[in-house]
Amino acid sequence: MFSRSSLRPALPRLAAAVSALLALSGCAAGAGGTSGAPTSPVSAASSREPQSLTRPTVATDPETAREPRSAAPSGTAVQAAPAAPEASAASAAADPRAAAVTSATVYGFSDPNLVNESASVQMRQLQQMKAFGVTSIRLDAGWAWVQPNGPGTYDWSALDQVISSIAKVGFSVDLIIDQCPSWAGVASAQGSVWAQPASAATFAKYAAAVAARYGHQGVKYFEIWNEPNIIYFWAPKPDPGAYSEDLKAAYSAIKEVDPAAFVLSGGLSPAVNTSTSFDPRTFLKDMYADGDQRSFDGLGDHPYSYPILPDNEESWSGWSQMSQTNPSLRSIMAENGDTSKKIWITEYGAPTTGSSSVGANGQTTELLQAIALARKSSWLGSLYIYTWADLASEPEVDNGFGMLTDNSVHKPAYAVVSAAMRSAQ
Repeated sequence: MFSRSSLRPALPRLAAAVSALLALSGCAAGAGGTSGAPTSPVSAASSREPQSLTRPTVATDPETAREPRSAAPSGTAVQAAPAAPEASAASAAADPRAAAVTSATVYGFSDPNLVNESASVQMRQLQQMKAFGVTSIRLDAGWAWVQPNGPGTYDWSALDQVISSIAKVGFSVDLIIDQCPSWAGVASAQGSVWAQPASAATFAKYAAAVAARYGHQGVKYFEIWNEPNIIYFWAPKPDPGAYSEDLKAAYSAIKEVDPAAFVLSGGLSPAVNTSTSFDPRTFLKDMYADGDQRSFDGLGDHPYSYPILPDNEESWSGWSQMSQTNPSLRSIMAENGDTSKKIWITEYGAPTTGSSSVGANGQTTELLQAIALARKSSWLGSLYIYTWADLASEPEVDNGFGMLTDNSVHKPAYAVVSAAMRSAQ
């Protein structure tokens, strides 16, 4: 996905880390098109890492671009919203969201930068997305920038604004509950906004506060972390057991304040097994072994496949790993009696610029195939395209996943993908 930390390492250090992972995987990075040597799953994930960071701001900062960036708190920090009244099973069943989250495939955009924009820009972009044909938006509810100063106060201002904008266009929302403030992370990862939370109970308290505040403002889905199977988003290194404890605690806490909430496990990166990453299938097996079966309503996944297409079966392709490989995510779910749950694609896309570019035509074909496959795969719950627009503020990294260029020009994929998206619903 995209890296989001105001304390992020310098880009040369990140590039060195990516090179090391590539060497470990034994795969060569793909070169700018849909032909040639395929990009390894690690390099495909890594090319998206340096693109977004902590608390929201409208100011442009090339070191903290792409999503929740830092901003001076607007107004006085406020206490957490009171928990929603305890709901009975009957009232939960009557909640229209309970039916909505289990029916048709959800199509949306994963747009981490939306929270950085002014209210007027948010409304303009959301109206454009609505015309494009999507009905949902995915963005972060970063703990690190909502509660940076300790457990006693919250600053909801940026999230309140963006959720209000989204509600006006009638979109559903997938809020990613992620990022860790410095006071709440493990000592071994001090300085990283992606530090493993030191206490699952403290993390769960924040998750419950998010659900209590936004559960009845259009937020249907709560995704617990982002890509916890790779070191970029879980420091000091990925730990399925620790993640499982956080997932279980957050799930229980969210359901207590909002029984109709739909909880997604964190979207998994198409990585390989190394000392700093887990293959998503390995990570899922560990999640089940750690007792997570009753702690997620949908399995989050990021099945990037570029430069090959989704319908090209390859052992390293994130798309193939959902159902075509042995084992696959679906086969692991079946082994654990979980076939009633769906896989939720909370990110999918392909870049038109940068070292991993598939070009404009390649992006078009990737997305058209993904939509077509999602339409006929009853076990898929969503398809969120990553992302709405490129950012001029990050020319030094692969930054070409948008439907628009960094100066708001429609890419060749825009019109045809929009038509496919509208016909899919």
